[in-house]
Parts: sequence; C-alpha cells; structure tokens
Amino acid sequence: MSDTYTFHLSGPIVPKARARVTANGTYHPHEYQRWKRDAVAALMAQYHGQPLSGVSVSILLQGKHSRRGDADNIAGAILDALVQAKALKDDNLIHVRSLAVTLEWDKKLEPESTIILEI
Repeated sequence: MSDTYTFHLSGPIVPKARARVTANGTYHPHEYQRWKRDAVAALMAQYHGQPLSGVSVSILLQGKHSRRGDADNIAGAILDALVQAKALKDDNLIHVRSLAVTLEWDKKLEPESTIILEI
C-alpha cells in the first residue's frame, strides 16, 4: 500500500529562472524569489512530517496558467519549493522516482496547482 500526499498552490507558477550573475553576486529574478517564498510558506503550512524520499511526483496545473513556460522549469520551481519547505528530501533521481507535469488549461478558471507525492 502506498502513501499519497497532496499539496495545493494557488495562482500562477513562476518558472524556475536562470540565476543572474553580477559584480555583487548571483541572484534569481525578484518575481521568482517572491513566488518561491510564498510557495514554500504554503507548502510548509500543508506538511509537517519528515522530508519524503523515493516518491513519484505528479504536478497538475489547472486554469489559466501561462503556456509559454517550459515544463522542466515549472517542475524545477515546484521541486525546489518542496525541498526548501522540507516536504521533499531532495529533487535528485534518488529521491524522485518519476515526474509528470499535466496542464488542464481553462481561461475561465483561476490558476491553481495540485502536487501529488506518492511513495
């Protein structure tokens, strides 16, 4: 029997952005930093156990999400937030057995995302 953990994020996902390098150091764009901070807080409010490992991750994007972002950057942003929220031990292949991203686009609905981790 497998365990299933379901998480919800409201609003559009901001795809993982390439880090910017300046004379003052390396940083991610402000929009991505804000989204990630809010996503981590939302995920931490939904999970209080030990970080999970050996999971299959399914990401369902519903509503009017941008269709221009790359699926790997969307997944990367969500996985990074799960790791930072300590819901997921790491996002490497040892800890994430499989990954799926599905978009159910509907211009009449507000963007919402459902993330399912199954052990």
